[in-house]
Parts: sequence; structure tokens; C-alpha cells
Amino acid sequence: MKKLLCLTLLIFAVTATQAQRQLGDSLATRFLEELVITGQFEPQSAKKSVYTVRTIPMEIIQARGATKLEDVLNTELNVRFSQDQALGGSNLSLQGLSGQNVKVLIDGVPMVGRQGTSNEVNINQINPQSVERIEIVEGPMSVVYGADALAGVINIITKKEVDGTWSLNAKAQEETAGKEYGAKEGTHNQSLGGGYSWKKIYTHFDFSRNNFGGWQGNAIGRDKQWQPKKQWLASGLVGWKTSKSDVYYRLDYLNENIYNPGNFEGNEALDQDYITNRFMHQVQGSYNFSDRFNFNGAMAYTNYERKTQTSTVNKVTGDKRLALGAGSQDMTRFNGTTARGTFQYKFNDKVAFQPGFEVNLEQGEGGRIESGTQSVNDYAFFGSLEWEIVKGLQVRPGIRVVHNTVYKAPPVIPSINSKLVLSKHHDLRISYGRGFRAPSLRELYFDFFDASHSIEGNQTLKAELSHSYNASWNWQVVDKNQIRFNTSLGTFYNTVNNMIGYGQKPGNTLITTYLNIDRYKTKGITLRNNLKMGKVTASLGFSYIGRFNQYLDSTNDLDEFTWSPEIISTVSYKVPNAGLIFSLYHKYTGVTPYYEIADVNGEQKVTLAKINGYNWADFSIQKDLFKDFIVTGGIRNLFDVVNVNNTSFDGGVHTSGGNRAIGYGRSYFLGISYSINNYN
Repeated sequence: MKKLLCLTLLIFAVTATQAQRQLGDSLATRFLEELVITGQFEPQSAKKSVYTVRTIPMEIIQARGATKLEDVLNTELNVRFSQDQALGGSNLSLQGLSGQNVKVLIDGVPMVGRQGTSNEVNINQINPQSVERIEIVEGPMSVVYGADALAGVINIITKKEVDGTWSLNAKAQEETAGKEYGAKEGTHNQSLGGGYSWKKIYTHFDFSRNNFGGWQGNAIGRDKQWQPKKQWLASGLVGWKTSKSDVYYRLDYLNENIYNPGNFEGNEALDQDYITNRFMHQVQGSYNFSDRFNFNGAMAYTNYERKTQTSTVNKVTGDKRLALGAGSQDMTRFNGTTARGTFQYKFNDKVAFQPGFEVNLEQGEGGRIESGTQSVNDYAFFGSLEWEIVKGLQVRPGIRVVHNTVYKAPPVIPSINSKLVLSKHHDLRISYGRGFRAPSLRELYFDFFDASHSIEGNQTLKAELSHSYNASWNWQVVDKNQIRFNTSLGTFYNTVNNMIGYGQKPGNTLITTYLNIDRYKTKGITLRNNLKMGKVTASLGFSYIGRFNQYLDSTNDLDEFTWSPEIISTVSYKVPNAGLIFSLYHKYTGVTPYYEIADVNGEQKVTLAKINGYNWADFSIQKDLFKDFIVTGGIRNLFDVVNVNNTSFDGGVHTSGGNRAIGYGRSYFLGISYSINNYN
């Protein structure tokens, strides 16, 4: 661990030294400030926001050759992923809290369709080619965005308007799955996008196809360690913009088929297909009544459909027919409706007020939903005041009032964010937020039984109540035309009562269900350093996260928290004259210890288990070719990580004791993209 930290610091120091040599190179323009919109009264620079916001721009997504958003986020500090290989899902965590406490938005609208066993949104069901940038806000956002936003918000902002009057872009990319590649192996990605702008009208569309052939690995026969997956993703937008108003309609479509082939027992095998269809309709708009008063609103409807189809395959004849066993076929639907509106009024240059409302209606139906059809609805009013009390001191208190149709919320959910400018180069942000999360439809009513899962919903669950505290100190060490270097030190503390997690069903240890954990906590520190100097961009980050031991009581001497480190380092080097960009992304995920109850020699005991640490790194090269072409190639998973050891007696829902799936080995990718614009 110490050697790795020293090596990372050495790389960062060498990079800074190389960049220093280029101070003589003049820059045409100053580094642009990052404009952010998530949770803001109006678009503003990340530096001025009371929230700690980090952005991932489109240029990084393109440079990484990403065919799924996990390729972009998996080297972000405090973001971790786990895999459900049987269902092909990818689940994230933030600040040590699972994805059920992370709000995933598309243009500010929550995604519907938490799937699989995890009750989490699968972020890999979003087309990276349609993304303009990603904004990540860590810390409590429950007042602004409601349930599921305790750990923070990931807002995926899509492309809308075009440069010039029209644009067209196309891309094709091939990628191996470890050493496996061929017509039916590896990843084959094609995408097409573009837009048109004429006077007040603008349009945009994106279309993408992903075909992942799976990964055999050490699996035997027809089985796969990673299941084949086919995706079709499409989106279209049309908008109308004037000097005072901007309104658009957007449609997103997903079709995904995850194929789980079975091995033959005798002359027959059982194959499963998990087929997802999702339509997401959005209408968003804004209107400026005056320089001081404006409105932003959004309405969205999502139809999410997940079908499980089990087939019997005959080894001799090759015939394939639908299986007739109980639970072999299922169709589950989730319909979500969101209506959201916010008014912004500036009393003067120092005080602004934002009242708003939000309605979230979700309905689920299908054979795996208790009683066939269930619904949970949320109605909320919220308001916040942004006030510059004195020069350099900015506060934003807020409250949210919620009515949930199944659970009683606290009378008021408060929050307060503050920013104090200590000097020209130093500022301090401190925030507190109360949280309320009612159990989801899936946690309450969804039963999921197949060869890999035995999970049952629990209608006796209690709602989660939480408190979150965050603080960060930011230091702009250097801010000149040729160089920009900043560092930030942050800390957080989250405490959740009635945290919903997994456990064995009382009276039947063969079934996993959702249970309330009386209390759960996470806390940690983060250190981030970012450097832009000439042709070099680099970052170095460190975090140390503690996760609460839920088995702590007065009768044992166990540690209250178990701790796990993370280190990230990235380096990007541009050679403008050659049209080249070299990028290296690295993340060390440290050993993650945790306590569990295990059967040791016939006796139930609390034992300490751990998931081993590992290194993940990606390297890419981007080259401008001729006028309108860009070639991107690289290596993913440089350290060839496949599994890491898990010492758990029971690996849990997504893994088996002994190992945890991380990747499918060192992979290579090569893509070419074409882009043309008309600036008439």
C-alpha cells in the first residue's frame, strides 16, 4: 500500500515537472470555468456553487473510448461498482453507501426501473454517445431531489443543440473481451448521431448498438462467466428556443437482451433471456418572466418492462421451446411519472428564493409483484433561499415537505449548505441534510427466484431516516494563464436509521429478503489534486472510507468501523501539432473488510471477512485523422484483473464465497469516428 502510494505520488510529480517545462508555450485562451446546473438556481461555475460538484466532460468520455458509462465512472474517487454476472447488472456505490441511496438523473429527471436484485439503476443502460457531460454532487441532496439522494446525485446531461446549422457524427468501435474476440466474441459498437438548428427550432438524435458476446473465462461447456448482451439505444429531441423561453420534447428508448445459456444435463439445457424495453418521454421547458424571475419545469413518463424468458434446448435436435416450469416465464412492468417545477426569484444581487414542487408516481405489475399490481407515490413541496449574508459568506437553507402514500415522512426535511470565501485562493463549504427514503416497490413487493437467486420482498419494512454532514476546503494553489493547480480536502459522515439491506428470512435461511438494519454509518476523508499546465492535465486523489459494523454491541469488543482506502491518478498529454492525446487512468481499490455472521463449526459467530484490494488502469490514444476523422485505441484493465478473493463464508446475493468478479481480463479496443458540421 505504501509502495503504491509512493509510486503514484512519483508519477504525479514527474508529470508536474514535465508540465513546468512547457510554461513558455503561450495559450490562446484561459482555462474555461466549468458551468454546472445540478441543484443550482441558475447555471454557474462549479467554483461559485455552494455544492461540491465535479464534472466529466464529453471530451473525457470520448477519449476513454467508452461503450458504457461504467468505463468512465469506475476510476472516479469514492465510486465503486459490483457485478451481478447472472443478470448482467452493474451496481454502484458512493461515499460507502449503496446505489439505492444515489439518485441517477437524465437531464434532471429520475430514472425509473431499478432492476435485478439490487434495487439500483443500471447506469450501463444509458448511451454514452448521447452524453454531453456528467455532473456528480456528493452529499445530501434530499431537499432538492428527494428520496434516494442521501449519498448524492449523478446527473447525466445529454446533447441537445448543435454547432452550426447541422451536424452529423458516426462511430464504430471493436473491443476484445480479454483474449476472446471474433464475430460472436468481444464487443462490437456502432453509433450514429446528429442534429439540426434553424432559427428557433433545434433537433438532435442519437442511435447506438452494442453487441457483447460474453466471456467464457473458466466456465465449462455452454456457460459463460460474463453473459452475452445486446443493446439497442436510441434518442430523439426537438426543441423551440426564443429569447425568453426554451422548451423541448425528448424520447429515449432502450432494448436490451442478456442471454444466460445453460449446460446440458442429459439431452436438455435451460437457457434464460432477460429482455428489457424502456421508453422515457420528457417535456422540459423554461421561461424568463424578467431578469429576476424565471421558471423551469419538467414532465416525464417512463415505461420500463423486464421479461424473463426460459427455454428448453434439445442437444440432439437443436429444438428450442419455452419451458413450462413455475416461474420460468415472467413479465414485470414499472411505470413512472414525474412532474417537477421550480421558480427562481432574485430579490437583489445577494438574495434569491427557489420554491418548487415534485410529484413521483410509480406503479409495478407482473407475476413477481405481490398481488399482481402495486404502487407507491410521492408528493413534495420544497423551497430554498440562497443568501450572501456578507461578502464571501453564502448560505442556502432549504426544507422539503413530503407526502408518501405508503409511509409517513417527517413533518419537515431540512438542509443547509454554506460557502465561506476565506481568501482569494481558499474557500470552505459545509453542509447538512436530513434524509427520508421510503422502501421501493421492489423492496416491498418483488419476489425473484431463479437458479442463482432466492429473494423475497418484505412488506414490513420501515422507512429509512438519515443525517448527512459534509465539509470541504478548497485551495487554488496556482491560477494563471499557463497553469492551474488546485487541491481540496473533504470529509463526510452519514448515519442512517433503519437502513435497508439483505438478510436471511426468519424461519427460512434458504431465502434472502430485505431487512432493516437498526443503524448504519459511513464516514471518510478525501483529498483531490488537479493540475492543468500547458499540454498536460493530471489528477491525484485519495480517500479513506469507514463502514459501520452493524454487529457492534456492548457484549463484544469489535471495531465500530472497518476502513478501506482508494487512490486515483490520471494523466493526459496533448500533442496539438500531431493531433494526439495520450491518457492514462488508474485506480487502486484497497482491501475492504466487513463483519458478517457465519456458521463456524455449527455455531453462529460474528467474523471478519474481507474483499482483497486490486489495481485497475486504462490507457488510450486519440488521434485526429485528416479533417473530420478521429481514431481512438487503447487497453482496458491493464493489470488483467478478473476476480479478487472474498473471504466471506457466504458471498451474498451477487457473489460466491472465495471470489468476486471484477472484469474479464486485459482488453484492447480500436474505434474510428467521423464528425462534420455546417456553420452557414
